[in-house]
Amino acid sequence: MLTSTMDSYLSKVKMKPILLTALAVALALPTLALADVKCGPFRLAGQTANGSWATVDGVKTRRQQVSWLQQKGDVDNVKMHWTVAATKFQGDYGMTYLSKAGSATLDVEVLRSSRSQIKISGSYDCRKID
Repeated sequence: MLTSTMDSYLSKVKMKPILLTALAVALALPTLALADVKCGPFRLAGQTANGSWATVDGVKTRRQQVSWLQQKGDVDNVKMHWTVAATKFQGDYGMTYLSKAGSATLDVEVLRSSRSQIKISGSYDCRKID
């Protein structure tokens, strides 16, 4: 009963072509999502090469930049820069994720508010997790 009511409503409003077009476009778009990745103490999730925002340890990145190393859309050869709010202290991390030819690394630096502060940085090998 509800289905027939909905069908009659959609036909009256001429929404069927719009809905079918939207569905076709959604199915045609490539999903370039990378798998969840563990890099040292950091878990990267939801990072994508199609413009959506990455999360690091469940925190959405504040700034994100994607650079293709070879061909646009090649997620195995990509460099991503992020600024992420730190979860264990007040401040931010500057991160660079580099995936090239099957291996990935994450370079992390604690962003300093003045040059007199100690520079803290690290580099981690990354691996995909299930």
